[in-house]
Amino acid sequence: MSFPFGFTRQSVAPAGLVNDVRDVREIVDAELTLQSTHGTITSGTGELDIYVNDAPLGSYKCLHLFVDLDNMEQGDTVEFRVYYRIAPAGGLQLQDYQTYTGADGGLANGKKLIAIDLYPCRFGVEVTIQRTEGEDKTYDWQVFVEN
Repeated sequence: MSFPFGFTRQSVAPAGLVNDVRDVREIVDAELTLQSTHGTITSGTGELDIYVNDAPLGSYKCLHLFVDLDNMEQGDTVEFRVYYRIAPAGGLQLQDYQTYTGADGGLANGKKLIAIDLYPCRFGVEVTIQRTEGEDKTYDWQVFVEN
């Protein structure tokens, strides 16, 4: 196969520049760090925000939100909801929800911790909790993100 103007399949960039670009890329990739934030929330009859990133700068890689259900007792029911905004001026839309009932959220085998998987987002994410039965309880939570 012939190439016009004497070009070949080889890169037109000098080898040194290619190596420099690779070095810069490795530095940038190393700067992506895992970060976390945490807190405690007390449930209520209304929907309460556990975690909100309303307008991240650039793409935002949410990973997991952990919630400790150890304080739940028989007769307690809570619902967790996850919302995403997928357009710059759009509203937050329900993507998923899960209900937990009873002591330790009804989890089996001594489990008391749930993990809510989150997805990369560009325009916003929100996770809420709402008590639908029983008494208000406190819940420890922690979220991990990479940016």
